[in-house]
Amino acid sequence: MVNNYIQKNYKEILNKVKGVTKNHHLTEDLLQDCILAFLEKGSDYTSQVLQDDKVQHYLVRMVHIQFNSKSSPFYTKYRKLSLKSRDIDNYDIEEQPIEKKVDTEKLVKDVKIYVGNLPLYERTISQRFYFDNVSQRNMSKEYGINRIHIARGINNVTKNIKLNFNKDDYKTE
Repeated sequence: MVNNYIQKNYKEILNKVKGVTKNHHLTEDLLQDCILAFLEKGSDYTSQVLQDDKVQHYLVRMVHIQFNSKSSPFYTKYRKLSLKSRDIDNYDIEEQPIEKKVDTEKLVKDVKIYVGNLPLYERTISQRFYFDNVSQRNMSKEYGINRIHIARGINNVTKNIKLNFNKDDYKTE
């Protein structure tokens, strides 16, 4: 029933959402995410919203919140990047002093050596987290260790890396 309503009124909802997002190029993706989140609320809830004739209002409001909230997944994943790229386009190079570049290859190499010399537990979780992109949750399930313990270990390694490696030491001309 709700699916039929959404299919029937999709273009109208999309047009209203485009107004909210000022026709952002990812508007339709955001709307799809919001529709999925709405449907995940369960049939009782969605049927009540449909019965109250507020589905369109609900979805437009949800898009508005997701688009503008700086803590929403959409904002942090997509919008933040597009705002940064816009700032780069407007950046006036002549007014800024020329900064030295960081030798990131040497920095990463030194950090890898440091991590390689850590005790087995810290070395394993750090390598898996930072270099293999394995989430704390997946490591927790794989090793049978509480995720909090893994998070603490990674945080300790991160603090030590920040203390031992300063970007300024790796700047080149």
